[in-house]
Amino acid sequence: MNEISNIHYQVLNDYDEMSRQAAEKIIEQVNTKPASLVCLAAGGTPTGTLKYLVEAARNKEIDFSQCHFVGLDEFVGLSWEDEGSCYRYINEHFFTPLAIFHDRIHFFKADSDDLQKECEKNDSFIQKHDGIDVLLLGVGVNGHLALNEPYVNRELNSHVINLDETTKRVGQKYFSQEAKLEKGITIGLKQMLEAETTIVIANGEVKKEAISAFLKGEADEKYPVSVLNLHENCYVFVDKEAHPVS
Repeated sequence: MNEISNIHYQVLNDYDEMSRQAAEKIIEQVNTKPASLVCLAAGGTPTGTLKYLVEAARNKEIDFSQCHFVGLDEFVGLSWEDEGSCYRYINEHFFTPLAIFHDRIHFFKADSDDLQKECEKNDSFIQKHDGIDVLLLGVGVNGHLALNEPYVNRELNSHVINLDETTKRVGQKYFSQEAKLEKGITIGLKQMLEAETTIVIANGEVKKEAISAFLKGEADEKYPVSVLNLHENCYVFVDKEAHPVS
């Protein structure tokens, strides 16, 4: 594992190794603090990591029963039950398999008439638990983190944001029919930087540009992922296809 400033960066052979390494880091952190506040990304990239976490919990290698869980992001207008919903994804791949109690879960209600209130409720939940202990993030093709799009203000907490055209296009893969994606609701870069441990995973050639920007070691507002160079305890795991060849 190489360290870039204060970042722990590791290139793995393939998606499976990347997923396993990320899961092992989450297991390590939760075993250190069983009552952690955990925030998990949805989407194609985290599927393997969540699979390993479920297996580990079933094998008694980790116990999530004392954890609380906060949502990362959501497309505005979707209910928890809708196709493409981040909550639906996490529920199917993690909460339901592990029978996580609903009273330990707080997610954005992105179909609410008062999205500002949803942001405030999310911030209050995070504050109540003294911040996020374990944060798992994927990286967008455009370098976004959750739905923090290029040029977002890094001082924001939970907020509503207009989606980048790339996000609108790539996001269609989560829907069987074309979806109208205009806005997102998401935790902010400030909360990501304040998380005790942040874990980033990226795979595939389409992520090379974003990872290349990150590896420059500077916070470039065009690529939100690069802001994590300011984090004090960040682990980045990529497969060989996502790692830029110098």
